[in-house]
Amino acid sequence: MERTGRKHVNFALRAFRSILLVVLGTTILPAGVSAQNSIVAVDPNLAPCGTYNAAALDPRPVPSAIGGPAMIEALLQQGFHTPATMLGAPKDVPVSWYDQVRVTPEDAKRICDQHLTAVYIDWASAPYNLAMNSGAKMVFDALGIRLLRIGNYAFNPNGLSGVLAAMLPLRPNILLTGGVANPAQLGAILKPAVDQGIVISLWAVASPKLEIGQNGPIKSLVSYDFYGLGLQLADAVHQQYPNGAELGYIHWINDSPPVQAREHGFLDGLKKYPNIKIVTNGEPDPSNPASGFTNYSSPQAFTTAFLTQHPNVNLLFAPWEDPPALGEAAAIRALHLEDKIKIVTMDLGGDGIYQLRHNGPIVLDMAQDVYDAGRVMALTAALSSIGKSNYQYVLVPTFPVFSNSDMSAAWDFMHGPEMKCPDTACQ
Repeated sequence: MERTGRKHVNFALRAFRSILLVVLGTTILPAGVSAQNSIVAVDPNLAPCGTYNAAALDPRPVPSAIGGPAMIEALLQQGFHTPATMLGAPKDVPVSWYDQVRVTPEDAKRICDQHLTAVYIDWASAPYNLAMNSGAKMVFDALGIRLLRIGNYAFNPNGLSGVLAAMLPLRPNILLTGGVANPAQLGAILKPAVDQGIVISLWAVASPKLEIGQNGPIKSLVSYDFYGLGLQLADAVHQQYPNGAELGYIHWINDSPPVQAREHGFLDGLKKYPNIKIVTNGEPDPSNPASGFTNYSSPQAFTTAFLTQHPNVNLLFAPWEDPPALGEAAAIRALHLEDKIKIVTMDLGGDGIYQLRHNGPIVLDMAQDVYDAGRVMALTAALSSIGKSNYQYVLVPTFPVFSNSDMSAAWDFMHGPEMKCPDTACQ
């Protein structure tokens, strides 16, 4: 039953991606851009200047079903652990919450009257990414900003350079990008856009060569507290396993600061819980090449070997849900260990929700408000066009999702109003 249902979830998500492409426009492949690093031409739905779409432009409250205002209060009490410099910025900058970023009707009209254009370069096309795309496009449409293209560099910094080069001839006013690029490379990659005078807002990564703020080339850095999410995950694991567990720590080998930050937070957070024993190859560290896999989309072989080597493990860490956690789950099934070994992960998607509801391998999945991340990236870039980019570093909330959580509310808050949770997952 669980395998059949998961196929239905995958089909539903693939169908959503196809529908989104139809809504956005046509996939185009300029010279030098591979099919993997795709670019989508976007169909606009621009609001007339002088109108105000509050649903797109005003911040959403946290639903009571997933914690309400208490969620933000708990995050504030936990403290902030991911300064901008940890993500590559040249210096620390003031932090704001997503619901502090606001635009007035007068601001909206001033922005709209400029008839700006934008492009968005993402690093993947999972539901997580599509939610960010959706949030950004809703804001751009509401402000009369024509989103020309959405690109995907498929986790490859060279792909980011290629996709950006293909988009620069469009002469956009705004660029949204970020993700898993290395800060040491990002400045050089973005230099052609900076030289062209394009306004840039970044997600989760910055460059030590590029200042952030109204007078800098980067208008805002939008993120969540990556290290803090790791701490949340550690607390949630202990909540799920109060009597202890043998946790296998395996990970994607990478040089991405946000990915490493949340794993450092997770490992440090588990130090409070000595009955959660960390099992790994060598030292438990995100930068340890002995304890991870190089291909995030195919961790099955490494997972199988790891579980064979460590038969006492009854819980596995996965760096995110789709595809690493799904690959680890496939390895667990291949070894017929579904009743013994479970998975904790993050970046909640349809497969994770289905498994949470149907006793699958995934028993805990962290969710992030990435829809509002896309909104805020677009808003801060747009506000900079009228000299009001007052939000240098903006955070969105994160929260754990368990098998008894309100799945629909968790999905909706993370993914926004356009991306409906597949019926096979949430119903």
